[in-house]
Amino acid sequence: MMIKKLSTMGIGLLISIQSFSQTKLVNYIDTKIGVIDTRGSNCIIGPQLPYASISPSPQTIDGDHDGYHPNRPIRGFGQLHVSGTGWGKYGHFLISPQVGLAVAPDKHDSPKSKEITTAYYYQTNLDRYNIVAGVAPTHHAALYQFTYPKTDSAYIVLDATQSIADFIPKLGYKFRKCDVEILPEKNQIRASIECSGGWAYGYYKLYFIAQFNKSFSESGVWKDNTLKKGEYAMSLDKDEGQRVGTFCRFKTQQDDKILMKASISFSGFENAEKYLNNEIKGWNIEDVEKAGMLAWENKLQHIKIETNSEAQKKIFYTAMYHTMIQPRDRTGDNPNWKSNAPYWDDNYALWDTWRSAFPLFMLIDQDMVRGNIQCFVDRYKHNGAVRDGFVAGIEMEEEQGGNDVDNVIADAYVKGLKGVNWQEVYGLVKYNAEKERKGLVARNQQNPEYKANNGRYKELGWIPECFNSNSNTLEYAYNDFCVAQLAKGLGETADYEKFIKRSKGWTNLWNPNLESDGFKGFIDAKKADGSFINQDAKMWGKSWVNPFYEGTSWTYSYFVPHDINRLIKLVGGKEMYAKRLEYGMNNKLIDYGNEPSFWALRSFNHAGRPDLTSKWVHWILNKNYDTTGYTGNDDTGAMTSWYILSAVGLFPNAGQDIYYLNAPLYKKSVITLSNGKKLSISANNLSAKNIYIKSCKVNGKPWNSSVIRHKDIANGATIEFELAAQAGNWGK
Repeated sequence: MMIKKLSTMGIGLLISIQSFSQTKLVNYIDTKIGVIDTRGSNCIIGPQLPYASISPSPQTIDGDHDGYHPNRPIRGFGQLHVSGTGWGKYGHFLISPQVGLAVAPDKHDSPKSKEITTAYYYQTNLDRYNIVAGVAPTHHAALYQFTYPKTDSAYIVLDATQSIADFIPKLGYKFRKCDVEILPEKNQIRASIECSGGWAYGYYKLYFIAQFNKSFSESGVWKDNTLKKGEYAMSLDKDEGQRVGTFCRFKTQQDDKILMKASISFSGFENAEKYLNNEIKGWNIEDVEKAGMLAWENKLQHIKIETNSEAQKKIFYTAMYHTMIQPRDRTGDNPNWKSNAPYWDDNYALWDTWRSAFPLFMLIDQDMVRGNIQCFVDRYKHNGAVRDGFVAGIEMEEEQGGNDVDNVIADAYVKGLKGVNWQEVYGLVKYNAEKERKGLVARNQQNPEYKANNGRYKELGWIPECFNSNSNTLEYAYNDFCVAQLAKGLGETADYEKFIKRSKGWTNLWNPNLESDGFKGFIDAKKADGSFINQDAKMWGKSWVNPFYEGTSWTYSYFVPHDINRLIKLVGGKEMYAKRLEYGMNNKLIDYGNEPSFWALRSFNHAGRPDLTSKWVHWILNKNYDTTGYTGNDDTGAMTSWYILSAVGLFPNAGQDIYYLNAPLYKKSVITLSNGKKLSISANNLSAKNIYIKSCKVNGKPWNSSVIRHKDIANGATIEFELAAQAGNWGK
């Protein structure tokens, strides 16, 4: 039996090749999901490893924020991408294999065929050139294999200035320096760029090295459409609409393979060279493929589901794949300061991931959570703040919601995460509570009245009407609750009293007289003088344009995950609460496909109606997720982690130590927790119609509560549901 240690993949487990051949959960990953549909999932078609830095993928014209359109010709292969986002980034160092030489971006597009897409390998035929292009990644590097026809004009072109943001005007792409160099004695090309564009404003640097298995018969550099044959370097010092790159020529026989190792670093060529040499030892692409397969199999083995539906397996394991792409572990490649701390980048928005993705990892991958929290502390020490978005080493000033790092930290703290200096962490969250909570500062600068409203949350207990004022206030209240949990646990009694009191201030925005569709009492925008504006509760906020971010009062009025009993009382009691929440769902007044509503469905449990939780969870599982994609952006694993947890029947109240139970989608799920213990969740009498929980047992004993605490499952447990087609009295 052969055992291979995946040290270069950052994988701690040893996995048996023999065992792997028997399981093959990785075969259920379909990277076309979230790419081939038209619902804006914006997932990446190319291969990548768990949390890996590099993400090689084909790029096309008319690509969205992932850079790829399934029905357009391929322009080349970019080395970095972001997954499932509503705002793109990267796509740098485009590699174009060709027969004949063309450097203009619209002159070398090629139709494709026979596409092979897996989590660890991508291959396609470039029909224009009769080239078969394949790529398999490691953590920081990738091995490309280009199979050519017989020709003396086999070329590989590097476009060093092109990016995804270059083709989406709103992303604001520009660069201020780009250098390319050819080292023919090493069969190597190098490029670096300093640029900006996409999510997280500011300039960042990238360093690229590519090494070939064969010598060049000819090479050169180019600028715009001018070729410089025999020249080995070219620079651009500012963005004047120009482009620069390299070309390498080879002579090939039929089916000759040109192999190219490529690596990316954010900190310099020294790291890029190290990744190139250490992570890909030889030129056998099958070895890289196999290592990638094992890396993903290792992750997928944490949750095994039992179902007869091949489609359900494909959706579930692809969801696990999409959940484990970002943030990216770039430890050792911090471009901003030297540190031994873990370094996690491309945390696109904690607003997206704190509710379900990080709680999922607290079950199955606590090393990931620990590393991120240690990175938060390191960022706080050096940057003085930890923003909701952190991309390409840049702190993103604009906040979609609150200071949601507090929620991620509290979730880990109350669930007992080890290996973290919590006193040190408390300094970060206390800083947020005392010095942040400012509101959407940048965009509110445009309006003098709105500008004056920033930063008044602590003074008034709410942010007066401006962009995001209501959603910010609600999220800040929950942030304060989360900070209070650390204060309480660490013996900071005065802080606890202050922050827990402030967390109840969400009621400042409760307008008991605001009416919508016959229901009274909603969150409303409030002026600094204390008067409500009586905003239409159905008015949708979109992004950055009114008091609610990506939602309405119908959605946000239910976002009180820490004070639900008070909300139920304000609404008129449990029966009325369930009635109006059910009405909102039936009449599409609640955007159940977006993050602000993640918790709303679970609040049925607090109103004594866990049957309605199961009803609507199953409805969304079947409506919003299929083998083509997801409704809306996946948001770097937010939507897919919601699916995973809902499908197994266990959903968190993130930042607290409780989970809500719902009827699972599968006959059985076995979750291997981070400590190696097993959490088994089974459903008897499972069918498409039996979506209600009739009864439940935990560790063989009757369990009549619709919630369960982390301590009840942290060391393994068995949860056994009996399902029925009609709602009963369980959990009420």
